[in-house]
Amino acid sequence: MSKGSSGSIGRTAKVTGRLTGDGDLVVEGSVEGELSLKGHLHVAAGGSVIAPVEADEVTIEGSIDGDVRSRGPVTLRAGGQLRGAIHADRVALEDGAKYSGRIEMNVELPDELARVRR
Repeated sequence: MSKGSSGSIGRTAKVTGRLTGDGDLVVEGSVEGELSLKGHLHVAAGGSVIAPVEADEVTIEGSIDGDVRSRGPVTLRAGGQLRGAIHADRVALEDGAKYSGRIEMNVELPDELARVRR
């Protein structure tokens, strides 16, 4: 994919192996292996990813089984499922989403909380 482009994996498609790209990707089918994007990954309802994921931004309406690393926000929508660690600066879990794992965020704590933590 060229920078700024987008692609999709259709409902009946299955990709196995290492998938990399420089654009946005919508997964309606399934991906197994590794997934690394310089763009937005959108796992649509009915789509599934069984792989570690790295992307600029991740939106999950389907399912991901694997750790997710994002340079931007990770959003787990109602009905979406994620099993694995999330490493991101921003994370949103909507009511009705299913999540199992841990969340690691790099955030600046307010002074009063930072003092308590020391």
